[in-house]
Amino acid sequence: MAGRVRRAMRPVALLLTALIAAGSGPAQAAGSGNPTHDRLLALPAAEQANTLAKNVGRGCIGTSAFMMGLVSTDKWKSIAYWSVKCKDGRSYAVQIAPNAEAFVIDCRLLQANGKECFKKF
Repeated sequence: MAGRVRRAMRPVALLLTALIAAGSGPAQAAGSGNPTHDRLLALPAAEQANTLAKNVGRGCIGTSAFMMGLVSTDKWKSIAYWSVKCKDGRSYAVQIAPNAEAFVIDCRLLQANGKECFKKF
């Protein structure tokens, strides 16, 4: 069981590490080096929320989406961060890598680690 928890927490740790490193660069527009992020930016707000909610799963019906930022450091280049609010009040941060791999974390866990969803970095 401990091995499963450790593996499940690894994406969370990567997300937190990248968020900590993320404070050093402005968000970029289309052509960011992250095609999934660029496609999300091009969608209307309701479709952004819907798309992110589908990736979150967990019964989330997206009501709003927020682009938190795009990392521009050498180590974490073109990793995008979005927040999505669910109809039932839950909210999640979604990390999107340039290869379209996504990691999801509950915003309450981020807050417990000193970070916030729905806030630009």
